[in-house]
Amino acid sequence: MFRSLVTRRGKTHAYLRVLYLSNFILRLAFGFVLLTLPFYVSPDPRFKYNTLLQVAIIAVPYPFAEMLTANWFGSVSDKLGRKRVIVSGSVWAMLMVLLYPFTQDTLALAAIHGLHGIGAAATVAPSIAMIADYADPHDRGRQMGFYDYSTFAGYIIGAVFAGILIVLFEGLGYSQFGAVRLTFFPVAFFLGLSAIILQIYVRREKVTAVRAKLFDFRDLREVLKVREISVLLPVWLIISTILGIALTYLPRVLYEANVQALDIALLFGGVGLALLLLQPLWGKISDIVGRVPVMFYGILSILGVILMAALFWERILAREPLYLAPVGLLALGSGAFVPSALALMADTAPQTKYGATMGLYSFALGFGFFVAELSGLVIIAVYASSLPPNPSVDEVRNAIGGALQGLFFLSLGLIALAVLLMVRFFVLGRKKEREPVGAVRGLRNGPR
Repeated sequence: MFRSLVTRRGKTHAYLRVLYLSNFILRLAFGFVLLTLPFYVSPDPRFKYNTLLQVAIIAVPYPFAEMLTANWFGSVSDKLGRKRVIVSGSVWAMLMVLLYPFTQDTLALAAIHGLHGIGAAATVAPSIAMIADYADPHDRGRQMGFYDYSTFAGYIIGAVFAGILIVLFEGLGYSQFGAVRLTFFPVAFFLGLSAIILQIYVRREKVTAVRAKLFDFRDLREVLKVREISVLLPVWLIISTILGIALTYLPRVLYEANVQALDIALLFGGVGLALLLLQPLWGKISDIVGRVPVMFYGILSILGVILMAALFWERILAREPLYLAPVGLLALGSGAFVPSALALMADTAPQTKYGATMGLYSFALGFGFFVAELSGLVIIAVYASSLPPNPSVDEVRNAIGGALQGLFFLSLGLIALAVLLMVRFFVLGRKKEREPVGAVRGLRNGPR
C-alpha cells in the first residue's frame, strides 16, 4: 500500500494549478476576515455588552446567504463556465469587504456579512466542480486534497497575517479597532488579485449555453437521486455545523480568555498547518484503500477532539502537554473526512451535474454554518437573557462561559450522530454490494 501511495501519481491539469493558486489567494482573504471580524465588534448596550452575542448576530447572515444561492451558482457554472462564476464571486466579495471599514454597527455588519456570503457561494461550488472536470477519476482524491491544501494554506496564512498586521498597526499608534479597520484593505486587494489570476490564465472552457433560473432545484433533485450523495448529505451538514461553531466563536472566546490577537492567529496557523500538510495524503489514501474507511477515520478523530475539548478545555487553554498532545494527534486525523468525501461525491455524480453536485456541497457548508451560528445565537441569547440591564464584567464572563459549555455539548452530540450516520452509510453500502451477488447465486441455484 505504501509503495502505491508513493508511486501512483496522476498529472495535475494546468488549469487546476491556476485554480489552486487563485483559491489560495481567495482563502487568504477569507482567513483575514475570519480573524478580524470578532475583534472588530464593539460592546453594544442594545445587546447587554455581550460581544459573543454580537458576533453570533453578525455571523448568521453569511451562511444563510450562501445556503440560498450555492446550488444556483453550481448549476450556472455547468452552463456558463466555471471561470466566469468564480471571477464574478471574487469581485463581489471584494466589493463587500470594502464596505466593512465604514461601520462598526452590529446590524450593519450583519447585513454586509450576508452579502459577502453570496460571493463565497459563487466561488466554492464552481471551484470544486472544476476539479471534477479536469482531474483523472483515479487521481480525484489527491486533487481534492490539493484543493483543501490551498484552502487551508490560505486560511492559515491569512489568519496569521491578520494577527501580525493588527499588532503592527497597534504598534504604530492605532487603536485596536483602527488597526482592524485597516486590515480590510489588504483583504480586498487579495480578492481582486485572485479574480485577475483566474481571468488571465484560464482561457478556454466548454460551455453549454442554457439559461439557469434562480432557485431552480431540478439539478439538485437529480443529484440527490444518487444514493451515496443523499446518504452522505446529513453527515456533511453535521461537519459543517461543527466547523461553523469553531471558526465563528473560537477566536472571540480565546480573546475573552485574554489571549492576544497574534497568539490566536499563530494557534490557528499551527493547527491549520498540521491539517494542511496531510490533505493530499488523505485524498491519495482514499484513492487506494477506498473513500469510506478514510471518511470514517476522519469522523472518529473529530469526535476525539471535541470530547477532549469538552472535558479538559481549561487544561488545554493552559497548554498542559499531557492534554495538548492527544488533541494534536486527533487533530491530524480530523482532516481525513473532507478530501475523501468530496472525491466520493465526484465519483458518483452524473458527469453533466458536477456543478450542481458541488453546489450541494456548498449548500451543505452554508446550511451547516447557518445552523451552527443560529444555534449558537440561541444558546448565547438564552444565557444573555439572564443578565441584568447593566451587568458587571464578571456576570458577562459567566454568561459567556455557560454559553461556551453549551456549544461544546451541542458539538459533541452532533458528532456522535455523525458517527451513527457513517455506520448506516457503511451498512447500506455493504447491503447494496451483496444484493447483486445474491441474485447471481439465486440464478445459479435455480431450476435447470
